[in-house]
Amino acid sequence: MKTKAIFLASVLLVGCQTSKLGTQLPIQHAQSLSSASVENEARKYIDSNQEKLGRLTKGKDSLSQPNLWHFVSSELKMKFQDNSLIREQKIKYLKNKSDLHHVIARANPYMYLIVSEIQRRSMPMELILVPIVESAFDPSATSGAGAAGLWQFVPSTGLHYGLKQNRWYDGRLDIVASTKAALDLMENLNRRFDGDWLLTLAAYNSGAGRVNKAISANRRQGKSTNFWELSLPRETSIYVPKMLALSHIIKNHKQHNFKLPNTDKRHGLARVDIGRQMKLSRVAEMSGLSLAQLKFYNAGYKLDVTAPNGPHYIVLPEDNARHFKNSLAEAKFMVPQPARLVKNNPNAESVLQYKVRQGDTLSTIAKRFNIDPYDLQNWNNLTTSDFLKVGQTLKTGSRQVGEDNIPNEFRVTARRPSIESQECTNST
Repeated sequence: MKTKAIFLASVLLVGCQTSKLGTQLPIQHAQSLSSASVENEARKYIDSNQEKLGRLTKGKDSLSQPNLWHFVSSELKMKFQDNSLIREQKIKYLKNKSDLHHVIARANPYMYLIVSEIQRRSMPMELILVPIVESAFDPSATSGAGAAGLWQFVPSTGLHYGLKQNRWYDGRLDIVASTKAALDLMENLNRRFDGDWLLTLAAYNSGAGRVNKAISANRRQGKSTNFWELSLPRETSIYVPKMLALSHIIKNHKQHNFKLPNTDKRHGLARVDIGRQMKLSRVAEMSGLSLAQLKFYNAGYKLDVTAPNGPHYIVLPEDNARHFKNSLAEAKFMVPQPARLVKNNPNAESVLQYKVRQGDTLSTIAKRFNIDPYDLQNWNNLTTSDFLKVGQTLKTGSRQVGEDNIPNEFRVTARRPSIESQECTNST
């Protein structure tokens, strides 16, 4: 795709943010759809592989630089003529340097993932600044209009671009999935507006239909159809100037006596695929990260467990991701797997089995045998949408037996599965 670079920038601190830099969240509306699965496609572009994170492009060791923000600053390349609207926004930012610095510093963990994907797509580097305007780089930011996440997707737009939203998971709050969806949306809008990034950003903010309507009105009146001549809602008419102003400040940070925050690649987020549902407390323990920090970085998971039907990945700071992967490998090696039942062999490892009774759930059975519900699920090749059937035989572990007196069936009485009592047997 042929693209033009553009200076974007602005700070509208939104949702629950109380900064002096902004007030209201812009809301974008989907105008073109993508049928690709976010979960599957996300796997292709966000990888915790250290070598991939170490280099963005051939010949540019950008991600290993001491300060990634300096690299971003050098990539803000579009030339444009200053105007009063842009100057007005620059003045506002520079009056609140400490707030602006705080927001940019908060972006650091997400920078490596987003910058990598922007470069992979050959899109303008200025797009890294969009979440500053949209959410102040708060992954759990929400607006009164229902927009959510770093990129502030409204529910309908998120669904159009493959962002799952259910009782377990909200893809709009997932840094991996939402970044893919946001860049997909902007690529589609940019094609629609013939490569004009000013119109693309205006449409991201207010919807392509509204921008097209303004263009058509100008054409009927014989006026120019460039962004600066269009009659758009006030929020949109200052949205682009704010982004250009912020881009100018970061590009010319020395001139404005604005210190860019330091970045540390070890603290940049990396993705780790876990392949199944997992408790967040367990991930925190295995990664060395606090549960609060883990939930902050993985805001897409709405409960204390990952989504049963996916996505099956976690994002962690690079150092913690390395520790977590090592812990996963050790746990996989150590977890007992049900062995083949061998009768009349006192030295054999015998499978413990249980026949499901009415009212049983994975949780109650696991509690009965003092095992993890997730191990019980995996041992029996159960999906989280499966309900247990009366009479169904489950493997509940294995043990060494000294004599052939281990019963083949253990009976318990429990209630019928329900959402409240069943952790892993159903999803919406």
